[in-house]
Amino acid sequence: MTGSRTGAAVVLPGEWTTAPGALEPWLPDPVARDVVAEASDVLGRDVVAWWGDPLNLHDPAVAHLASLVVGVAGARSLAHAGLQPVALAGHGVGEYAALVAAGALRLDQVVDLVDCRAEMLAHSPRPSSAGMAAVVGPGAGDVARAVIADLGDTSGLAIAAYDGPAQVVLSGWCPELAHAREAVLAAGLDLVRLPGRAAGHGPLMQSIAARLTDSFDELDWSVPDVPVLSNVDARPSRDPEHLAGCLHRHLTSPVQWEATAHALVEEAGATWVVEVGAVPTLGPLIRQVHPDLPVRLAPGPGLPDPPARPAHALTGAAPSRGER
Repeated sequence: MTGSRTGAAVVLPGEWTTAPGALEPWLPDPVARDVVAEASDVLGRDVVAWWGDPLNLHDPAVAHLASLVVGVAGARSLAHAGLQPVALAGHGVGEYAALVAAGALRLDQVVDLVDCRAEMLAHSPRPSSAGMAAVVGPGAGDVARAVIADLGDTSGLAIAAYDGPAQVVLSGWCPELAHAREAVLAAGLDLVRLPGRAAGHGPLMQSIAARLTDSFDELDWSVPDVPVLSNVDARPSRDPEHLAGCLHRHLTSPVQWEATAHALVEEAGATWVVEVGAVPTLGPLIRQVHPDLPVRLAPGPGLPDPPARPAHALTGAAPSRGER
């Protein structure tokens, strides 16, 4: 194996990208097994058997918990094998996993919190009433903002995630999403409804976020070993107070993943990226911002091959920062 095992940023996917069987490849590794065992103790059931049935992953609570556990197990396994990340970041619930993997929060407390958070989301508007949809195509952010402006400030439509230059996610009531579809198609882009998704990261989550306040306040924070980039502001930080404040706003704020992709390289100094997961989901979004940045998938134990040499493609003109 050639190249450096430093300089990597580790990214952890969110709840809706957990694939059936994603946990199993990590189980031969003792470090990952310890994570699984602790999560099982907290939840009072064997998560390996629970998540062994792919149909269970259709349950939002299971998807959230599986994303958390796979992310922490994978990140800790890679760190034990010698990967020295310059920063960690997670998308959606993946941020909770990043905070645990970096040492900012305890796994047992976060398993409890994510379980409670998922149950609270069951009280959000049903998918038949509200949900999420991705605007896909060049200039997606501009088109999405124009649609929201057209509906006015009193609508519940909001941008839930700035995933990349060619993808943003809207959340809101179904009639508003239907209006958005017409406008997006008229602009020559596509609108892809995300089935089964609660209308997260927007104003429809205000009441749920308020009910979780006490749970957030009970968390025991530590200074993380490496910086974590929050979805709220995409700033690399080792300040527990700052990270805690961002986590409080996580459910009602848009996911700033495009800005995160910029900051991983331009602020955290990453020269390559490792994504923990069975299938690439965050890597392709990062490549929208940094087309020549080496990205490796880690679906199980063992260090992924690092780049053989520094990423020279990054020495040219810096990609323009996407509008927020």
